[in-house]
Amino acid sequence: MTFNSLEALRAAGVIGGTMAPALEEFYASLTAEETHVLISTKNRLAAILPDVVAHSQEWSSPEATKEGFDAAMLCACGVWSGSGQAAN
Repeated sequence: MTFNSLEALRAAGVIGGTMAPALEEFYASLTAEETHVLISTKNRLAAILPDVVAHSQEWSSPEATKEGFDAAMLCACGVWSGSGQAAN
């Protein structure tokens, strides 16, 4: 039987639900070692940050999207990363 990283990650609770085919393909291409790192990281974070993990299980979409705002328009990632189109 061959190793199935996608199923191992789902069984460990690292990923769940539906996802884009490209992302699913990426997770399916991970080696056993890479998969183990992701699973052990998730387990360690759950052990040291139980409150954060407990709340993240209920998080399905940003609060702004529940109010009708487009989440992409609210992201300041470009500002912080320097990828914005500033004139300076």
